[in-house]
Amino acid sequence: MKVVRIGCLLVGFYLLALGANFSLLQAAVVVKTTAGQAVLVGGAEKARSEAIFDALGEALSSYIYGDIAVSHEFDQQINEKILKRRKRYVKSYKIQGERTLGDLYQIELRVELQGNLIKRELKKIEKRKRRQVERLTLVVLPPAGTDENHSRIDNDGIHIQALEPTALLQSLRQELAVYGFNLKMARTISPNLNIMFEKVLKNSSAEGRRAPESDWFKGLLRGDLIIVVRSAEVREERIVSLQKSFWHSRAELVFIDMKNDMITHLPPVTAKVINSDYVAGLEKLTEELTGGVRKTCLERLLRDYIVPQESDLLVVLQCEGFRSPVDFAVFKEHLQALRTVKEIGLQALAAGSLDLGVRITTPAPRLIKWLNDFHPEDLPFSLEVYPLDETPEHYLVRVIYAPTTGN
Repeated sequence: MKVVRIGCLLVGFYLLALGANFSLLQAAVVVKTTAGQAVLVGGAEKARSEAIFDALGEALSSYIYGDIAVSHEFDQQINEKILKRRKRYVKSYKIQGERTLGDLYQIELRVELQGNLIKRELKKIEKRKRRQVERLTLVVLPPAGTDENHSRIDNDGIHIQALEPTALLQSLRQELAVYGFNLKMARTISPNLNIMFEKVLKNSSAEGRRAPESDWFKGLLRGDLIIVVRSAEVREERIVSLQKSFWHSRAELVFIDMKNDMITHLPPVTAKVINSDYVAGLEKLTEELTGGVRKTCLERLLRDYIVPQESDLLVVLQCEGFRSPVDFAVFKEHLQALRTVKEIGLQALAAGSLDLGVRITTPAPRLIKWLNDFHPEDLPFSLEVYPLDETPEHYLVRVIYAPTTGN
């Protein structure tokens, strides 16, 4: 019976190892819920078709400018090559609701976009030479009316967090380290610097006055690239009929590239939460806003900038201690999601042990540090990594589960 049980476990691990790759392919499908509308001229069927076309365009724009944070400098090419041929980039869609409102026909869709196809087309459109930076500085500015702790006091005397700078710094620093970037926080900002940041944040290409330049900040802040983040004040709107409140906030993002003499405004990040509990609602809003800023920064950094000293290296990870194939599959998905990981192969499989061959584009110590810092909140385990002497770039990865309490 033991032989059969071990054999089934090994088969399960093998199938899930393959399944993890399949799930990553599935992750290329991006799901968006969006709305569109059209004027009721020429009949309901014509308006319905135009409203669907409008909703598909909204889904694509949300993904391109919001999720991927593509610069608006490519608007014309994106419109010609993607938005005008939007059905090519849509895998499927389902109507969630539709209605007429006066002369308007309105429709809501659940849209599945072909993420990989869109990214390939965007890569052709951008055709830019990736710039190189290494030292990054994070500047988090509080909204108007807040103190240096990035909180404000409303009429009831309750502090409202607009953004969590420490959580943003830690999450960005941990992931950027594996790519070769060195991120630090600017802890104190002088009044003069604040004024200059305000000018950068308020600048619009449509304005006639002279645009801010990266030269303004030389000698005042260290780093090749300054990431400026400013959150708006948290706003609450009571929904009396639901006995809940609607909280919303947004964050502005600017990259000041000191090394390449560029200033880039990223798409703003918005967060919205409906909740009946005051504290829980604001905590969730803070979590969503901080996570959205992190995602936008990473997406733009890793597409526009290259990591210093790139390499091509095969690392073998001997993983021991996974209690279930599901835990292994989830871990592998997290690993595969790193942009420095080119491919993952299953090299050996034995009772309680799996050898993964991981081909990476950066030095091994960066990956090892990431593994040792691997503590996702949704997983019950952490990792401890040790070098093995018998083979170069061969490491033992021990899976440590959190202790459970019995009844």
